[in-house]
Amino acid sequence: MKILVLGNDGRAHALVWKLFASPTADVLVAPGNGGACQIAPQVDLDPLQPAHVAQWAFNEQIDLIVPAGSEPLWAGLVDEVVSMHIGVCGASQRSTRIEWSRCYAKELLLRYQLPTPNGRCFASLPMAEKYLAAQQLPVVLRGDHPATGEGVYFDRYTALEALRSFFVTRPVEGSSHGVVIEEYVAGPLVSFSAITDGSHLVSLLPARIYEGMGPQPDSPPAPGMGAITGNSTYAQRLTSYLERHIMQPLIAAIAREQLPYWGIIGVDCIIGDHGPRIVGLRCSLRDMEAQAVLPRLIDDLVPYYEAAIARSLQRLPPLRWRDEASVALALVTQGYPHHYPINAAVEGIGDVDEGVLVFHDQTESPFILRYDPSRRERLLGSQSGSLYLTGGHVVTVVALGATLAGARGRALINAERIRFPGRTYRDDVGAGER
Repeated sequence: MKILVLGNDGRAHALVWKLFASPTADVLVAPGNGGACQIAPQVDLDPLQPAHVAQWAFNEQIDLIVPAGSEPLWAGLVDEVVSMHIGVCGASQRSTRIEWSRCYAKELLLRYQLPTPNGRCFASLPMAEKYLAAQQLPVVLRGDHPATGEGVYFDRYTALEALRSFFVTRPVEGSSHGVVIEEYVAGPLVSFSAITDGSHLVSLLPARIYEGMGPQPDSPPAPGMGAITGNSTYAQRLTSYLERHIMQPLIAAIAREQLPYWGIIGVDCIIGDHGPRIVGLRCSLRDMEAQAVLPRLIDDLVPYYEAAIARSLQRLPPLRWRDEASVALALVTQGYPHHYPINAAVEGIGDVDEGVLVFHDQTESPFILRYDPSRRERLLGSQSGSLYLTGGHVVTVVALGATLAGARGRALINAERIRFPGRTYRDDVGAGER
């Protein structure tokens, strides 16, 4: 089976790594990065050009396309390949509204009484201003499109200025103005995903996500600084709770909305004093979630992707997982997410302990495989040069352990062995967790 993975971040590398282990898979990646392209041949494709991707996949007899992120789905990939008999593990363009319109997602959650923070959506600035004036602080504002941004505001004047900016900014052509105003819920952020065929689901594991350059509420914003998965009794109970009380009702709601859906569906929850509250929906694995969750997966993913597309997921058993905890540390530059030293070398990846994984995020390497469509074979790239970074989030170090503390210790030790200018990471990831 020929599989094409679309993406160039840590999720793409983690998926390529996992799918490469499948005995039935021949994996390609577009465009990939310095890590993914060392194990899967690189294809020169733009994932955001669905017509081009679909035609290339048809010509090269690709059996399955796996987008690492949801951007290709939002661009209409599924709608392009539906008549070509190529499987895509992902939702149709119409269904991606649950992620790409926060207002639509919030209204869906409220309509089906799924647990979410108290709040409302607004398409009118005057109405939004009146509602904001009556809310207690702190308050959370989220622009309709994810690229618009979001934030927690402790000052009413600052919140009002941010609210007005959401109605001015149009980050993506075709996106609409709008904002979600909701109460602030304190607690850890947890991502939980499942594979679904639109009616049934097979759950993955919940991952605690760390955002921001530090643990302080006022630390500089920085996405995807770390993630953990636990193997304690608490972690097992949380998995069962999220599957029964959140994921299953969400799948039922999407079915009632008649949204064509197969592939990955995910929720982002804040675990507050009154239980999990959904703050976002996703059509793909979250960055850092994939890196922390997939190393614990024992089973081959390919049969589950195929069953989701064939609407026969109920025939497969639950996924099996290693009885180990995982800790994923993002190694970033000091200027992340805005600045980084251009073309700086990355060293020390070969010095990490056996069994510790390093998923590349924003790197490039001359030691990569390339795919030649004319001969349909792998070609080795340049054999000179060194690995260098192409962005602020460079790599993710992932360690497993019998306990969360043990996995955290291995991750911290090995993170110190990887070197690049301005390297930094959060050393509190996994500390004090169950």
